[in-house]
Amino acid sequence: MPTPTHKDEDTAVPASNVVLVVFDGVEVLDAAGPASVFSKAEEMRPGTYRLHIASPGGGTVSTNGGLQFGGTLALQQLPATIDTLIVAGGDEPAVREAIVEHRIGAWLKDAAPGIRRVASVCSGAFALAAAGLLDGRAATTHWRWCDQLQALRPQTRVQRERIYVRDGPVWTSAGVTTGIELALALVEDDLGHGVSMDIARTLALPMLRGAEQPQLSQALQAQGAASHRLRELVAWIGTHPQEALSVELLAERVQMSPRNFARAFAAETGCTPARFVEQTRVAAAAQLLRQTEWPQERIAARSGFGSVDALQRAFARQHGVTPQRYRDGGDGGDGSDRRHASR
Repeated sequence: MPTPTHKDEDTAVPASNVVLVVFDGVEVLDAAGPASVFSKAEEMRPGTYRLHIASPGGGTVSTNGGLQFGGTLALQQLPATIDTLIVAGGDEPAVREAIVEHRIGAWLKDAAPGIRRVASVCSGAFALAAAGLLDGRAATTHWRWCDQLQALRPQTRVQRERIYVRDGPVWTSAGVTTGIELALALVEDDLGHGVSMDIARTLALPMLRGAEQPQLSQALQAQGAASHRLRELVAWIGTHPQEALSVELLAERVQMSPRNFARAFAAETGCTPARFVEQTRVAAAAQLLRQTEWPQERIAARSGFGSVDALQRAFARQHGVTPQRYRDGGDGGDGSDRRHASR
């Protein structure tokens, strides 16, 4: 189906067939996350999407978590016209069986030319690779499998530090929860930023990350060896970059002296408080640069920088480019994930 030309408007659009391909051993969130996003989009814009859950043989499919998808369509039973097809991932033996025994890759190779866009979540990328759809393209998968995908398909430009990648009609995501962000990007591509943000809020996402964000967030890595109170502080900093975040105020928040706090934070997170705060603020600014058209003055204020000059100097230290260059896609990404929001 053609992509609607007028986004963020209450215009009627023809329903598009969206197919989620699953198999025995599939990771339940790889399928459930995108399914939830498209179902919410259909609730908000009735008649937009028609969701189908498919599997190689149809019927009931068991996930790797013990849950089941009942009543899946066999691949041969799918509608003749498919707008969007997403292949979920799973553990290595399950994905291998789906590709080798059930020939998902071969089926996809034949079907893909008639599908507007094809996507994968996590190790579902290997099915796209088996179909030859990743040859000559940039793609990603779960960080555990990036090296294996690169070795298997040297023709693919594997992006290890991206949560999803769009290269033409082919979209790939890092896996599990990033499948939700992939699906939100697909919906946004169809219906606009407003609908995507409404769904994100409905799903209570803490933030809507851009494609260029790393698979393992700075906050998650900092929390790995931290004590309970510092883990909570790291999470709080991540959601309050615009607050005053001096060592003295952070130490007061966790009821420690500034000297002891600074030592403990560096020892437990592997990063000084000042550096962590700057990294957090740059990440927040990067998000706003890619998802809005706000001027740099507003972005600097919202992300906790006292001035545009401070924002630019921090960007130069972390990314080696200016904020404007980053916004234009000069960070090495393709820039296709850029969003637009009202000023």
